[in-house]
Amino acid sequence: MSGLVLILAAFGCADSDYTTADVSNVFTVSPNYVGVDEGTPVQFTAEVGTDPVAVTWESSDVTKATVSPTGLVTTLTPGFVAITATQTANATMKKSASLTIFQLLGTGLSNGVGVTVGGNVGQQFLYRIFVPEGTTNLSVTLGGGTGDLDIYTQRATPPTTSTFTCRSWNGGNTESCQHANPASGTWYILVDVYTAGAGATLTATRTP
Repeated sequence: MSGLVLILAAFGCADSDYTTADVSNVFTVSPNYVGVDEGTPVQFTAEVGTDPVAVTWESSDVTKATVSPTGLVTTLTPGFVAITATQTANATMKKSASLTIFQLLGTGLSNGVGVTVGGNVGQQFLYRIFVPEGTTNLSVTLGGGTGDLDIYTQRATPPTTSTFTCRSWNGGNTESCQHANPASGTWYILVDVYTAGAGATLTATRTP
């Protein structure tokens, strides 16, 4: 019995004998990694612990992105850029974040404004619409005209007929893809011509 008591006592000590890491002096840059479409601004911040710290900012490639004294990055062309913060009070303290800038593809759509689509069998047409944060719904519809056209949607990268978030491929041109609370970013819409047609209307509407 005495041996059991000793074992239990040892386990009891082990349960309460731990330490936590002190992060109050950790130098961080946020976001640490981010990918955005070309032309999209990004705000970076620098902190020690949870407190803002005075820094100077630098872009590794000013042909792709520039950064203001306040950490606001203007994205220019596609590619990878390192955004580095150097503490003003201690130049040996540096921290970098990774920024990937994606090339915009396809034809841009205006919110709620339809465009006319059509073509021959096998043709495909790519469109895009930007969805800001707080959007509650993205509605992509196709209607009218002749033939049989199908739609495919996906965020960030263009969809294909085998890789997509939503596919609508009914007979004729009555197609609809609905995305509730869509993630912010560029959403791509692929129109695939299954049967030759003309005069269909493609509309992308975000709410609000």
